[in-house]
Amino acid sequence: MLRNLLLLLGLSCSVAISYADDLASSPVYINANTGIGKLYNLPTGEWMGNVNVGYNFNQAFALEGGYNLFAGSQFGATMATNIVDVAAKGTLPLSEVFSLYGRAGVGFANDSWSGTTNVANCILCNNSVDANYGVGLVGLGGSFTLDKHWDLRVEDALYFPFSNTAAGTLMAFTFGTQYNF
Repeated sequence: MLRNLLLLLGLSCSVAISYADDLASSPVYINANTGIGKLYNLPTGEWMGNVNVGYNFNQAFALEGGYNLFAGSQFGATMATNIVDVAAKGTLPLSEVFSLYGRAGVGFANDSWSGTTNVANCILCNNSVDANYGVGLVGLGGSFTLDKHWDLRVEDALYFPFSNTAAGTLMAFTFGTQYNF
């Protein structure tokens, strides 16, 4: 009888600890990434960085919001493209350590530049090009789980404008880390 009572007590403690551990896991995450970007209307690549905050509804689906910055020098002037976006993220776990994911969403972008260009007909100075515009976004990536809270990420993303822009279509190849709360 005492053995059964101790077994029941041990099982109850195990379930309570497991339940408390599940409560400590949050579906919220944040990731920071850096890499290179290609702006298809401009001659040189740029540095790219982004931060995303997301909510996992389950293992396969999340929604996230992000801030993206493309920054570099074009025609001797400094150019920056800022993008704020929202995206749906689908994840396909292939093992306990590796997952593939895809993202699709929309955002708002702004192109800005400063300095004096070293060319006579500067695409950055063309007033017929919108400086504020909407973008669509699609991305494919892989995530490597390090532990319960940390992942490493690699992603290839495409940001396509809905209007004529100085940058044109933007492509970004990034790597970074994700913290799962």
